[in-house]
Amino acid sequence: THPTSEVAAMSIEIRKMQVADTEQVLKLLGRWNIAPVAPSAEVPVPERTEIVIDNTYVATDGDRIVGVCSFYQHSPVLGEAGSLAVDPDYHRRGVGDLLGMAMRRAMYARGIRTVRSESDRPETIKWLVGRGHRIVGTVPKRHSFGSPEVSAWTVLEFDLGSLPELRSE
Repeated sequence: THPTSEVAAMSIEIRKMQVADTEQVLKLLGRWNIAPVAPSAEVPVPERTEIVIDNTYVATDGDRIVGVCSFYQHSPVLGEAGSLAVDPDYHRRGVGDLLGMAMRRAMYARGIRTVRSESDRPETIKWLVGRGHRIVGTVPKRHSFGSPEVSAWTVLEFDLGSLPELRSE
């Protein structure tokens, strides 16, 4: 639980996603056009086809899911952060930071040392760079996932070993 300084009565809990959270999680991801989609004739190879519940964390304020963050493990040492979304009512209150730390702890515990992220939103890229990510390139989008005005993802990487709080756990 993390009490915020901005709204004294509000506290955010970060926990692993549960199956019962699926509807709220998909609604929040859908708000940013980053909800997984099934392959179809229009989108034969979607950007994301599923949420891996065991790799997904939610931020709750009471019964309301106000943030979500998940990851995918590509190799024993490489993971990808995905599906980070925070309800606009909770922006700039530390919810994304709390979700990111929960995800990084879980990744580090599995042996992942490099985290890759892809974003198409300048404010998110700036936020990630401000937290130690470095831009390593771009990749084309497969469909209008995310911001439909942008045709490529900015790829960023982060070294989990650079976080002293993880190395001491």
